[in-house]
Amino acid sequence: DSVLKNYKNGYKQVMLNLLTNAKDALIENHVLNPCIEIMIEKEEVRVYDNAGGIEADKLQKIFEPYFTSKEKSLGIGLYMSKMIVEKSMEATLSVENTKKGACFKMVFKV
Repeated sequence: DSVLKNYKNGYKQVMLNLLTNAKDALIENHVLNPCIEIMIEKEEVRVYDNAGGIEADKLQKIFEPYFTSKEKSLGIGLYMSKMIVEKSMEATLSVENTKKGACFKMVFKV
């Protein structure tokens, strides 16, 4: 059985936040052929976008509470997502830039 069954509500909230952020980045950066890709493996879920990535100075701060690059945002979405993943789901949430955009990765204990 999937490890995600035990964390259905938290997982939904985190995925919704990651997908919303990816969509917002695609719109903000006026990406001509927007793409969000979700890869699900046994112990890992990755969410990719092709919105150009996250600036290096912001990459280290995006999981901090009240940090935001958006005009109308409280800056708690990624912070809460990280808390849900790490405290409630006993997994990890990280981010890195790829050639085309950002990749958020959740890794679960199996």
